[in-house]
Amino acid sequence: MGTLAFIPRLQQLTGFAEMLRSCTKMDRRSLFQLVTDLSNQEVDNLLYNGLCSLQSPAEVWENAMAAEKSLGLESFVRDTIVDLQSYYPSGGDLAVELYPMDANDQFGRQKLGGVSAWTSWEGTPIHLVVYPAPETIPRLKSTVVHEYHHHYRTLALNNGHDRIPLLEILIREGMAEHFVAEVLGDSARGPYAAVLSRSEAQSLWQNTYRDRLFSSGDDHVNPYIFGGGASSLPLWAGYSMGYHLVDWYWDLHPDLSVKDLTRLDAECFVPATEQI
Repeated sequence: MGTLAFIPRLQQLTGFAEMLRSCTKMDRRSLFQLVTDLSNQEVDNLLYNGLCSLQSPAEVWENAMAAEKSLGLESFVRDTIVDLQSYYPSGGDLAVELYPMDANDQFGRQKLGGVSAWTSWEGTPIHLVVYPAPETIPRLKSTVVHEYHHHYRTLALNNGHDRIPLLEILIREGMAEHFVAEVLGDSARGPYAAVLSRSEAQSLWQNTYRDRLFSSGDDHVNPYIFGGGASSLPLWAGYSMGYHLVDWYWDLHPDLSVKDLTRLDAECFVPATEQI
């Protein structure tokens, strides 16, 4: 079994909060990067995904870190992953980073249930941006399970790079939600899985997705994964599309387990027209 490590963001950001009171003339972003050793792009990714504003008063950061400690979020995430590793061992090392979500991030708190997360293309680390409150805990658990599956599948297929095609991303996201249902029950699935009805998914598959399956690169892929905005697709359309693709295949192969499905190449899930 691989090792599990938490990058010490809790300690670092507690120190960052303390330094905000004494280093008042230093640029906040520079101070944050000094403490965390993150690149500009990494900080931009965190802010995009709801990180507590770097311009927030020291008290806001102190309260966020205190709440994170009080709720035992790091231990909660660790216990969840250790349990997953015992039943679904990846055989590889895994790192986790935990950050506080900005209280004013309405999308993160309302649409995502207080948890924004992503796993690197290489399958580690898992990044978690969490609004530290008791009501966030259930969503945090299901999100950790979802993200762990990304790590699990990436290592199973040895495809940890940023050039994977749209098809693999669809299957990766859809299968992660089937994994959540397997581990925690159907009610724990994220809101993304049910965005499309079966008939809507069938129509979008035929008219939008089927001819773009081997596109790669953020500009060519992201509109079909995340939807919303200027894409003309429903928000999270690709997550739901992937969920249906796995569902359609599983209907035809009900003897397979989630572990079996995880190890299948994405092209196995491309349905014949008559199958959907």
